[in-house]
Amino acid sequence: MIASLLLAATGVFLKRPVLLLVGAAFFIAPAWYLGGTPSIRWFGALLPLFILCSAWSVKKGWMIPAWLLLLAPAGACVWLACLVLSQ
Repeated sequence: MIASLLLAATGVFLKRPVLLLVGAAFFIAPAWYLGGTPSIRWFGALLPLFILCSAWSVKKGWMIPAWLLLLAPAGACVWLACLVLSQ
């Protein structure tokens, strides 16, 4: 999960949408896992789509929306980390 977010952030930083596509592919498994939690069931399944939309934004040259679209998967990662550490 963290590696895919780092890969996606690197893709935005280097302006390479291919890295974002690979990051989205790596984020499918954690998104499937998050889709099993009752509190974010449907939102968890949509998280790789945020990374794909970020790749589209990078391809169009829109860097600010690309970074903003990465906040949703990053927020889910932070939420999961807080949930695990509070156990």
